[in-house]
Amino acid sequence: MLGISPQDLDSHERWIEKEGFQFPLLADVDKAVGGAYEIASGPAGYRRSVFVLDGAGIVRWQTVKLIGASWPKSKELAKILAPIVADLR
Repeated sequence: MLGISPQDLDSHERWIEKEGFQFPLLADVDKAVGGAYEIASGPAGYRRSVFVLDGAGIVRWQTVKLIGASWPKSKELAKILAPIVADLR
């Protein structure tokens, strides 16, 4: 699992420390990745998004929100991930 946003590394380090994240946060200050995934949202940053990629880097599932931080429930996400994980074996 990775997190990514257009903020710089210093802000990420503060956020990781504050929230206690156990996964890396990547800095996309030029919004190149956000542009590639079509989630860059002007000066506001990114639209809230979740992407599930398989081992080959192919997007197998995604959700993109205009605003807010509503995410799939864990049971829903587990159902989405199960066939992807099975294909990796």
